[in-house]
Amino acid sequence: MSQTPQLLAPWIIDIGKQIIAEILSRLDWIGIPASSEEDDRNQKTSPFRLLDYACGEGVISRGIFKHVDEAWGIDLSAGMVKMFNQRAATFEIPEGKKMFAVQGDLLAPSSAEDGSSISHSTSFAGKEWFDFDMAIMSMALHHVHSPEDAVKKLVERVKEGRSVLFIDWISGTTVRPEPCEHGKAVHELPGAHTTTREGFTKDEMEKILMDAGCEDIGFAEAKELTYLDFGEQRIWRRLFLAKGKKAKQGIVKG
Repeated sequence: MSQTPQLLAPWIIDIGKQIIAEILSRLDWIGIPASSEEDDRNQKTSPFRLLDYACGEGVISRGIFKHVDEAWGIDLSAGMVKMFNQRAATFEIPEGKKMFAVQGDLLAPSSAEDGSSISHSTSFAGKEWFDFDMAIMSMALHHVHSPEDAVKKLVERVKEGRSVLFIDWISGTTVRPEPCEHGKAVHELPGAHTTTREGFTKDEMEKILMDAGCEDIGFAEAKELTYLDFGEQRIWRRLFLAKGKKAKQGIVKG
């Protein structure tokens, strides 16, 4: 979730809380260990690393941090990255674990020396930005111009057999519009004008994940509706969680 720090309105905070609750209620389904110590701790040679893309001020990373060893955030906004790191500095992080964010864009096009397009931003070409155990992109896929490309690039960043998770809106689920007392304060939210689509259907997300090289694909609707305050109006929508595991190279099972 990526908004400027001064505009973290109550409804944005409530969405974050709802998303964390949805994730925590589905840890095994998603592919997140109940705790980082339970992820084959006796056999582990490396920490369980989370890539939190479009991380915003760190709601996802902080909300599930006890289940991972490291949370690496990336966001386009320098302000959000600053807030992420400020909050991480005051968060109780056990020795040996880490949580931080950097500014950048994994989806930015870049070119190889021969002029051909390559699949990652040069800033994130180092091996440390690959082989994550989990990648999450929350409430940002409906802002990108090519969701298919975004999902593929996130899948590239995780280990084979590990999971990616996307949280966003189910298209066609806007219901129960009603007057909003506080809407004017967030009427001009940055990001609203960059929305490229209303949301996604189950079939769309399953195809996008399949085409990105995932197996064990799943789609779950949020248990409760979510409210948003825009202008003079409060609207209600439903979130989804879509997950998939990166298949072994050349092997994709439906």
